[in-house]
Amino acid sequence: MSVQNEAPICQSCEMPMNEPKEFGKNADGSKNDDYCCYCWKKGKFTEPKKKFEDAVEFNIQFVMKDGAAETEDEAREMLKESMSKLKRWATA
Repeated sequence: MSVQNEAPICQSCEMPMNEPKEFGKNADGSKNDDYCCYCWKKGKFTEPKKKFEDAVEFNIQFVMKDGAAETEDEAREMLKESMSKLKRWATA
């Protein structure tokens, strides 16, 4: 029996990072293992002043598209719970 590894998720937006191009890049061009290419470029957050609440609101569309929630309110609560545990937001 083989165990399939799950893709790492971005520690800012929860996007699964399945391919090298989906990982963010550090200032030296190396791959960043914590953040995706949309949240982390050239060693910095693409939106450094983004607030947790704004990140949650932005990601509701993806939860709804995936069918993981029936309502936006349900999606919002799911995201608040899961995203609050991510590295970027855990201290927020």
